[in-house]
Amino acid sequence: MKMTKDQMTSGYLTHELRAPLAAIRFALEIFLDKSGTRLTDEDRHILSIAMRNTTKLNLLINDIMELSKIQTGRLSTAPVETDPIKLVRETVEDMLSWVEHAKLNVKITAPDKCPTVFVDQRRTGQSLINLISNAIKFTPTGGLIEVIVETGAGKHEGFVVVSVKDTGCGIAPDDVAKVFGYFVQVGSPEKRSEGTGLGLSLARSMVEIQGGNMWVTSELGKGSKFIFTMPLYTGQKPPPPETDAVLPPGTQPGNTPGAQQFPTGNPAAIPPAGGAPEVPPSK
Repeated sequence: MKMTKDQMTSGYLTHELRAPLAAIRFALEIFLDKSGTRLTDEDRHILSIAMRNTTKLNLLINDIMELSKIQTGRLSTAPVETDPIKLVRETVEDMLSWVEHAKLNVKITAPDKCPTVFVDQRRTGQSLINLISNAIKFTPTGGLIEVIVETGAGKHEGFVVVSVKDTGCGIAPDDVAKVFGYFVQVGSPEKRSEGTGLGLSLARSMVEIQGGNMWVTSELGKGSKFIFTMPLYTGQKPPPPETDAVLPPGTQPGNTPGAQQFPTGNPAAIPPAGGAPEVPPSK
């Protein structure tokens, strides 16, 4: 697929930024290690700020690289038959230390058994991590994050449905329609500074590329619920190695050809339109 000038530029710049950024972080780590007790508390504080900012910049570069791959159809996927409950449990376990650090509670609600799905485990796990991390970011101390797994019915027959529900501050009605757009964030200024504005849009795009969909319902002051679907395994064969998932250049999450039809009849659900932001889940 032919890349646009802007896509080639962003891909080149992010690639070229990685090496010098890694060198900067490595130099900071060496300095901190060798200086030892010679550093004052203020020195260490300043260096810790620099280290945190290199981490944030690295995350932004990684997000832009993923976005570039998605938009140009170069995002490789490797779907296989997968136990959705196991995938969810392992992903939540990977996030437990962050949940505990934020002094939050998390629980998984799932049936004893669930049909297997046909997904790329790494990409789907990353989508779920993005949703949980947003919930952590915007849920106050002592709040609850619930991850729900259920077999789809009605409009979602043929899918397994996964939801990430939180007790955060929720999303304002005017902001709900923008939540999955690129580089746009809503919510308090302090929380916006913690993200890149790409987490939710990347999560939705990776789900859609695999034939599912993602949407959100939210009530301001009470929390949000992000939901996505995964197609059931029906004997599909894994694609050949290096198969790229194609998302036409410029496509915003929610407009991906082949994605599951977006649910209707829910006034709080995100419409499948190309907004621009990644908004914090429940806030």
